[in-house]
Amino acid sequence: MTLQTSHILRDYMRPETLPTTWCAGCGLGIIMRSIVEAIHYQGLKKDDVAMVSGIGCTGRMSGYTDFNSIHTTHGRAPAFATGLKLARPDMQVITIMGDGDAMSIGGNHLISAMRRNMDITAIVVNNSIYGLTGGQSSPTTPMDSRTTTARHRTFERPMNLEVLARAGGAPFFARATVNHTASLTKLIERALNISGFALVEIISNCHVLYGKMNEQPVASGMIANMDKETMRSNPLLKKRASYPVRETATGKTYLRDSNSDAAQSSVAADTKDRGVIFENKGSVGFSRRYFSMLENIRAQKEHAGRPDD
Repeated sequence: MTLQTSHILRDYMRPETLPTTWCAGCGLGIIMRSIVEAIHYQGLKKDDVAMVSGIGCTGRMSGYTDFNSIHTTHGRAPAFATGLKLARPDMQVITIMGDGDAMSIGGNHLISAMRRNMDITAIVVNNSIYGLTGGQSSPTTPMDSRTTTARHRTFERPMNLEVLARAGGAPFFARATVNHTASLTKLIERALNISGFALVEIISNCHVLYGKMNEQPVASGMIANMDKETMRSNPLLKKRASYPVRETATGKTYLRDSNSDAAQSSVAADTKDRGVIFENKGSVGFSRRYFSMLENIRAQKEHAGRPDD
């Protein structure tokens, strides 16, 4: 077996902005590499890609990567991305946001981008907390967790981005974790090829703030625990996990033990799937519909003999 090493990330960075401000062990470095690899494997030129971000730890990514980048105000990345896509429909527009940036302050902009089915790839990094501003509770903070604004543990239900994506009309939604880097890159590649609004939720770690307050102070341990919080989303594998280990000739069944895949596939209700959750293959993006409408209006005016109206 050949050991493969990749220097792809180096070719897509702005050296003058390094080192990053991210804490050692932060999952954002893994995510940035996966985004870069997905763009590279898709054969996209750097000048044809725009990365739009808001405020927060995740928002710093647009400054580190060597694309056309916009570092916008808190929560407004989808709005800026919408304007950019309409001005430059030929450009691959990616918006990168944290969970607080996307679903709290920017919630309405995110929903509107879904509703319009804008031709952008939205990546939401969900680390369950406001990282840059001090560890406050975010819309995705799990119940019974400690934060700097919930010293006696949170009692609010966390927001479910998958449900929001379905209700908002997004044609594509996928979920991945920073513990599955190969599949993460492939999911982002797939999202880049969607016609319309493609949303990828990436479960990441903030061991410095959230982790230390919730008995998970080590990055590697917190990342490994993500396997317990997300399930495989392949229906065939789920079905196999529910089968007994074997059946005897008399019909007696030997079931799996409590630590088995079958038991893990039926754990607490807040356990989430990972992988592609849903996709509408017949989706037509907003910019394509918009410019098609303009062409029809222009043709009608020319046919009526008043092209300058």
